[in-house]
Amino acid sequence: MKKKLLTLLGFSALTFGAFSQTWEFTNEPAIDASRTMYLVDTTSANLASQSGANQTWDFSLLAGYEENMREVSVSNADEFPSFPDATHMLLIPGFMNTAYVYADGTNDKLAHGYQFELPDLGEVTFVFDDLQKMMQFPTSLGTTFTDNMSGTFTIFDEDNDAEGQTWVTADGSGTLILANDVTHTGVLRIHTIDTLYADVVITSLQISTSATIVRETFDYIKPGTSSFPLFTHATLKILNPLIGQVKLAVVVSTENPTTFVNIDAANLDQAKVFPNPSNGTFTVVTGNADASSVSILDITGRLVFENSSVTNQIQIDLSQELPGIYFVHIVRAGITTVEKVIMK
Repeated sequence: MKKKLLTLLGFSALTFGAFSQTWEFTNEPAIDASRTMYLVDTTSANLASQSGANQTWDFSLLAGYEENMREVSVSNADEFPSFPDATHMLLIPGFMNTAYVYADGTNDKLAHGYQFELPDLGEVTFVFDDLQKMMQFPTSLGTTFTDNMSGTFTIFDEDNDAEGQTWVTADGSGTLILANDVTHTGVLRIHTIDTLYADVVITSLQISTSATIVRETFDYIKPGTSSFPLFTHATLKILNPLIGQVKLAVVVSTENPTTFVNIDAANLDQAKVFPNPSNGTFTVVTGNADASSVSILDITGRLVFENSSVTNQIQIDLSQELPGIYFVHIVRAGITTVEKVIMK
């Protein structure tokens, strides 16, 4: 397989002060553990530049989505046949599930793979044969490592070879301020970037293409208070020559904000295209009362339609285009979803 890794971020050695917090194997969540987290503004800044000791990460002004919650949990991986050798499965609804195991001897956390859902494109699964090191114990401020992984990337029920690299660093410690001015001291931040590349062959559509998947997370953890992060800022980007870039984001907090963003969280999953299949005329529903962007690409990646000021819905006439598969990109509140429409 062609090797083509995307270099996202160079890392220079940093000099840190004394370690203030240490995350041990004993701090990890057990099977059946769970924590209710509240979805907050997915367009918020990740504060990546605030690294090092004695930081203050202030997320107190982030708005929520009217009681929209995510039950983050760990389950027995036996329930997930795609990962037969994993023992644990971390579930973040609406974002990603990660299968992992703790290595004998070191207890380091090793990922067997992960899966997520792309709107209208279906389930995407990575199963690693060269496992990914997710976390090493103990982890304190300044702990940094990289690790290579390889395995199988499955989309449209077809398997493809994949390879990539993970970069993990405990890049900051200090004070975390959440909604309602709830303040946590002695917090450690874990910054992770995973990059995977796959050459993709979709036999059913007679397409050969590629995909680069980039996951970036910032987990704010505090030993002794919770086995789950107090706050997580996570993004997932899928880069493909045919459909461009798709971005998924989830930002969850242990505190429930009392102010709300303009777009109702219930509508975040309600983008749709109908009728589908279509004779060339169809409606795109964004579910967003504020301006959204709608663009449509054909199977070769050619832009055939674009409108950056759509409110709620728009009727589109592509009857002059050739029959085939088209990809509808909808950008709402900073989140991109992709809907597939078939024109007869």
